[in-house]
Amino acid sequence: MDQIQALKRISVLLKHSIKQRVQELFPAIPDNKLVEIQINAANSLEYEYQSPIIVKLFSQFKKDQVFEAYKTAQEVAKKVVEGFQNDGVIKKLEVQEQGFINISIDDVFIEQEINNILKFGLHFPLENKKVLLQQIQKIVVDFSSPNIAKEMHVGHLRSTILGESTCRILEFQGHDVVRVNHIGDWGTQFGMLINHLFTNYPNYKEERPKLTELEEFYIQAKALFDKDPEFKKNSQQYVVKLQAYDPDCIDAWKLICDLSRQEYNKIYQRLNIKNTEYGESFYNDMIPGVIKHCEDIGIVEVDKGAKIIRIKNEKVPVIILKSDGGYNYDSTDMAAAKLRLVDWKADRVLYLTDVGQFPHFKLIFEAAKMAGWYDTQKQSLEHMGFGLVLGPDGKKFKTREGNAVKLMELLNEAKTRALDQIKKRATDKQEGKEHTTGTQLTEEEYDVAAEKMGIAAVKYFDLKQNRISDYRFIYDHMLDPKGNTAVYLMYSYVRVLSVLRKAEVDINLYHKEPSFKITHPHERHLAALILRLPDVLQSVTDQLAINWLCDYLYEICVKVAEAYQKYRVIDQEHKQTRIQLFEAVRIILDKAFFLVGMETVEKI
Repeated sequence: MDQIQALKRISVLLKHSIKQRVQELFPAIPDNKLVEIQINAANSLEYEYQSPIIVKLFSQFKKDQVFEAYKTAQEVAKKVVEGFQNDGVIKKLEVQEQGFINISIDDVFIEQEINNILKFGLHFPLENKKVLLQQIQKIVVDFSSPNIAKEMHVGHLRSTILGESTCRILEFQGHDVVRVNHIGDWGTQFGMLINHLFTNYPNYKEERPKLTELEEFYIQAKALFDKDPEFKKNSQQYVVKLQAYDPDCIDAWKLICDLSRQEYNKIYQRLNIKNTEYGESFYNDMIPGVIKHCEDIGIVEVDKGAKIIRIKNEKVPVIILKSDGGYNYDSTDMAAAKLRLVDWKADRVLYLTDVGQFPHFKLIFEAAKMAGWYDTQKQSLEHMGFGLVLGPDGKKFKTREGNAVKLMELLNEAKTRALDQIKKRATDKQEGKEHTTGTQLTEEEYDVAAEKMGIAAVKYFDLKQNRISDYRFIYDHMLDPKGNTAVYLMYSYVRVLSVLRKAEVDINLYHKEPSFKITHPHERHLAALILRLPDVLQSVTDQLAINWLCDYLYEICVKVAEAYQKYRVIDQEHKQTRIQLFEAVRIILDKAFFLVGMETVEKI
């Protein structure tokens, strides 16, 4: 049985070849200066990559006589290129005027990698046990985090979508990912909710309130809490009882949590989100030990009755115990940090919240370091902040009544609009205005396709944005069939499937015995592009920039569209090899769609 061949990170192979060549010619260059050799992908039919390494090295060492009599970076680059022999990965090197090196990949290498995709599928490059141990990490991803007794709204969209996609990519890379849903299921608000529940729903155990009632219920309880001193006093007493695990309070708390959970699980099901609850209540029993540890090592001060940790050069301290003896976000987040870093032994922890919470997490990260839990040489705590979702007018996204837009209503509207667009496109096809894939949908298929397209449009529009920037939520832009949208990508994918069907060949034969051969410059260009997937994914998880994967997906679909203009895919002479390339494209698109949370459709 053939050994499974993983995808290769071509940039790593190129860096190794370039480094080796430079060291052979210029041994005086320190090895540590060649660690970060920059390799950039190029959009050219003549070459696939480009490197500015010689320009940078020449600027850095020209005064040190490292380059002897060479007067310009271009001369040095020419020396590097002269006499270079095909090493099985690089076919040839060329020099640009500025001294940049253009890199062309060997045709046989490209063909072999495409054939490996066809035969073995997609496996991230973990090539031997030594490298495997260095690369695999335990990574905690803290995302979504809705609040109990409130419906999920547009403010939860980015954390939920970004978090799910981040987890999928990290898991594909082979990491041990812990998906954490840090729900808001504890705190002073539960005192007023329990108080209001006991007062207005004395038979709540038999007649369970619905979440829509619970949302209004929360608003009513908050209004009473703010206006009625007696209600506020009783609510505070219920908080104390709840924290003391009073049976009736715990029973009411569980009811409220269960009602909320039922509703936000509907959202998760539609968005295909998988996570595990570790809510604020989960850490309650850990907090006393966290406080004691911090006191024992001498990093706690008492300030106006509160126990605090002062952070150097920061005006605001970490308050691990309030003056009334209660816990707060700092208490919970310190306990969570300790659990993840010490008990779970996480190598990397990602916190997905809006950028406005960065100052809070900066304090928590510093306090965790002071507590001795956070080894910055071996571990990483990272705030994966994101911008806000704004309305079409660029202002805060709200309903006409001034409330936050509920996430379920937003998804329903996206589906409705997607359905309208799909049916319009079907009409246009019948009238000869659109390219047709030769397929027709039943009403049930229309509904399924609209759900997938609507959800994909919302997700992809979010993921393609610069993460830290705000963006305007505009349905028409999301559902645009042209440009970098989920709709365009899905139509592109369906057309690839249509080509494969029309070829009338047994694709499974190519999976068993692939034989892809380059017969056209654009085939080579497209093949080299899809081989960039592992490098793109590594950049995405290094920089936490999922929009780079979206850009890559769009680039593939654009090149596929170009292919239809360059040559006939189902061509008698080259049909076999081009169908194999398109099958490899389908495999790559299928995986990339999954990584950004898009479900594929076979007919639109």
